[in-house]
Amino acid sequence: MKTFLYRLESVLNLRARAEEQAREIYARALHARAGCEAALREARGTLEAYHAALHTAREGVSDRQSQLIFLNALQHQQAQCNRMAEQLTAAEREVAARREAMLVARREREVLSRLKLRQQSAHSAEAARAEESMIGDLISARHAMSLQEVAA
Repeated sequence: MKTFLYRLESVLNLRARAEEQAREIYARALHARAGCEAALREARGTLEAYHAALHTAREGVSDRQSQLIFLNALQHQQAQCNRMAEQLTAAEREVAARREAMLVARREREVLSRLKLRQQSAHSAEAARAEESMIGDLISARHAMSLQEVAA
């Protein structure tokens, strides 16, 4: 039986590598998003600590200057939280785009994989049919030879 040769094997290998690269890029985007989420949680925790410190300063005996310092720190931390929230939003958009690219690469590879399987099964069916035909021919030839021997 002739061995199966898939002519698009090199294209399939390229698409498999492209899918793997897209998967790695997607993983890096997920990691970056997780980093942004952690940084935002930390910044919000610091903001809450500043709010608590300002509340404590207002209840206790503190001068106006220290309260202004706390207010400035609060404003600065709030602006930083807003920037980090924007970075997180951008990271989420990047994750969505990379996920879509990974899915497209997967679909492109799967198309060629399914085609390979179909061609492989057609090749196997053709080989089985040829083998059955050859066996039938051998049986017919043997039967004809036995008939000739009987006639002779």
